Amino acid sequence: MGRVIRILGAEPLPADLRRLIEEAGLSIEAAPGAPEASASARATFVRDLVHELSTPVTPLAGYLRILQSEKLGPLSAQQKKVLESMVGSVQRLSRIIENLSDFANLQTSAATLRLEPVDPDAIVEEVLGDMRRAIRDGQVHVTVTKAGGGALVADGKKLKQAIGNIVGNAVKFSPHGGEILVDVVREPDVLRIAVYDQGPGVVPGEQDGIFEPFHHAATRGGDDARLPGSGLGLPVARRIAEAHGGRAWVESPPRAQPGTVSHLFSGAKFVIEIPAPGGSAA
Repeated sequence: MGRVIRILGAEPLPADLRRLIEEAGLSIEAAPGAPEASASARATFVRDLVHELSTPVTPLAGYLRILQSEKLGPLSAQQKKVLESMVGSVQRLSRIIENLSDFANLQTSAATLRLEPVDPDAIVEEVLGDMRRAIRDGQVHVTVTKAGGGALVADGKKLKQAIGNIVGNAVKFSPHGGEILVDVVREPDVLRIAVYDQGPGVVPGEQDGIFEPFHHAATRGGDDARLPGSGLGLPVARRIAEAHGGRAWVESPPRAQPGTVSHLFSGAKFVIEIPAPGGSAA
């Protein structure tokens, strides 16, 4: 029998999270005599879940890297294509696990920022490199406008995750052939990363709710068919920004168009803004 995870509280788990747990071979049952869960208890549950999911994923990712290196023998073109698909799936699951982990820590203020000099332009390039397959499969075109100005002090790993979450959201909801702009702006004492897309956008009444955990918003086009997701990407992005003393928000449609490109972005503009003391102006 697989491990049983007890859940405190009367609220049902979101379907996406319940499916993820069950696919990991875990069983779910309600804990008796616990009408409501505290934030700490919920965070403990999520950390246990992260551990259970990470245990098989970490070695799997390592074995796939070994296979990709062809140290165990040459691969045919078809085998490389299959392996690339497997790697993409493991990377997506790893991002979900990372979001779950940060969600648990940020909920209880247990997250510790590892501050160091980082180059935001380089971080954006790393994000797009990691998402190369998703961008290709989504048949979208991504343009980046760089800020320049060199390094600033931030938690590079968490900032990369936050940027990846909002870029991934834009890729997921963009139509085939759509344009996405990642606009990196340095102003005195502020770093602002804005992601524009041509997707269906977010209805006005949902623009705060999408930053709540496990929330799935209806699109402006009225299509309720929801693409798969954990419901944690945007909440984690906001909490990472807030942990840096910043903020995150959405404009849908964007209140103003970017002046750096000629495309019209009618979907949404997601923004992460953090302090950047001593930063250069764009």
